[in-house]
Amino acid sequence: MDETRIIALCGKGGVGKTSVSALMVKLLSRKNGQRILAIDADPAVGLATALGLTVRKTVDDIRKRLISDIQKGTPEDKRAMAKRLDYELFDALEEGDGFSLLAIGRPEDEGCFCRVNNLLKDIIVDLAGKFDIVLIDGEAGVEQINRRVMKKVDHLVLVSDTSAK
Repeated sequence: MDETRIIALCGKGGVGKTSVSALMVKLLSRKNGQRILAIDADPAVGLATALGLTVRKTVDDIRKRLISDIQKGTPEDKRAMAKRLDYELFDALEEGDGFSLLAIGRPEDEGCFCRVNNLLKDIIVDLAGKFDIVLIDGEAGVEQINRRVMKKVDHLVLVSDTSAK
């Protein structure tokens, strides 16, 4: 398989990022033989709705459950935890017509969960490597790039409008 191409859409709120993302996913999924992963990085989870899917589980749901288990003292070695997270992410994938969708949810909480967040980012990168194209519908603003949901982006699409804002 060729290297995964990663496309990220960014821009101010209300300019149509999710609409453009949904159209791009639909168009790209028509190419026979290409595996498409759409990542809804907006906490509002609007891409799922635009694609006609219902999100059962987000990455943040997985993260919160893991943190809760750690805080309860549930013992689990690193290998078992990585295996569990890998399974959980595959379970969180929603299947569409020619594409899969992964919703990030709201990844911010009080306190520092850097290790958990970094582990999840690594597993998302690993998951993304199983697809030909990954399209990320970012939340409003360019802060999503700083969070580095993906370690690299091949194509950055800035969505804007002609208003004074």
